[in-house]
Amino acid sequence: MSKLKLWRKWENGNDPTLINRIQWDENEYAALVDVLDNDWFGYGEFNKQFEKKLAEFTGVKYFNLANSGSTAILVAVKALLHENKVKKGDYVLHPISTFPTSISSAIDLGLIPVYIETKPNTYVVDSEQVERAIRRYPQIKGAIIPHLLGNVPDMDSIKEALGDRFLIEDACDTLGSYFDGKHVGSFGNFVAFSFYGSHHISSGGVGGALGTNDDGLRELAKSLIFWGRDYSASESFLNRYKYMTIGTDAQMSALQAAFGLKQMDKLKGFIEARKIQFKEMTEIFSRYDFFELPISHPKADPSWFSYPLQLKENAPFKREEFVDYLSKNKTEIRPIMCGNLLENECYRNAPHIALDKSFPVADKISKFGLFLPCWGTPENQKKYYYEVLENFFKKYS
Repeated sequence: MSKLKLWRKWENGNDPTLINRIQWDENEYAALVDVLDNDWFGYGEFNKQFEKKLAEFTGVKYFNLANSGSTAILVAVKALLHENKVKKGDYVLHPISTFPTSISSAIDLGLIPVYIETKPNTYVVDSEQVERAIRRYPQIKGAIIPHLLGNVPDMDSIKEALGDRFLIEDACDTLGSYFDGKHVGSFGNFVAFSFYGSHHISSGGVGGALGTNDDGLRELAKSLIFWGRDYSASESFLNRYKYMTIGTDAQMSALQAAFGLKQMDKLKGFIEARKIQFKEMTEIFSRYDFFELPISHPKADPSWFSYPLQLKENAPFKREEFVDYLSKNKTEIRPIMCGNLLENECYRNAPHIALDKSFPVADKISKFGLFLPCWGTPENQKKYYYEVLENFFKKYS
């Protein structure tokens, strides 16, 4: 163990400031060694303990681990199809500003998205648009709602508008966020989380989980993740290959689960560090009248994935100039997901309904939006990072 190399600390000026770093230590290392020593890499005790800790942390009753958050959403849609809560050709609500795999599985499985607008400077769905869409298309069967970049929309209004329609919460980059004291995932039939390397915790670089409070949906999801097996059947020789669903192999390995389990012990600290840095960055950006800053609902308590911004149209510099400057100073910067999903030809050509002819909020996000690292970087890195930002802004003040 004396030769163990932990996550590499940032060295001033030499290393980039990335959107996120996977922070790990001897605990994750030892857990991986335990899996190797046990010589079993499939579903087992580490997976069960990871699922249990997710349930304890979020208050969502059940979890099934998966190989990604995107796959978790796929399984959720397949489960609802299996239960006849939705069928091919049915309409499903989805905001236009998103990460694409939030809706791609529904499209692949024959559902038709009804795209609605994003609420300005929140990057999440506008609840008034949910209400308006259902009034216009009462045949809508449900919604897939992303809690994008860690923010949470007005879940009270959304739930009221949906009534008994289904809801899948895409919380892939939103672990640790709450609305009215309830953790995300508490509002829908399903919730999907991702443990990709840039998210709040990681299961060794990739991975995901699907949560539900419904006993039957939990068992159905398990079947779909594990080849479609019928786990209600006895373990007799003849029932080994008895199937309940048309499933796939979407499981998480024991190595991934062991890493993720130990990350859960650090999660509260990670979330607090993100909140502190988010506050610090808000103070910096508030000193300059260049950007529209992120906002959230009064009942929301976000665990921000990053720091999202939109450059004001009258700013004294272009977005590209800011991007080029940060890139040259080894600071990672990204556009805000798809901005407007229909700017991509593959989604324009897929069957869909647009609630309006244009999406000005989404278009503005596409044209002026960006997000920056905000994951609780070490103090010496924050000092350098903040100086990089301030040095740029001072040129225009």
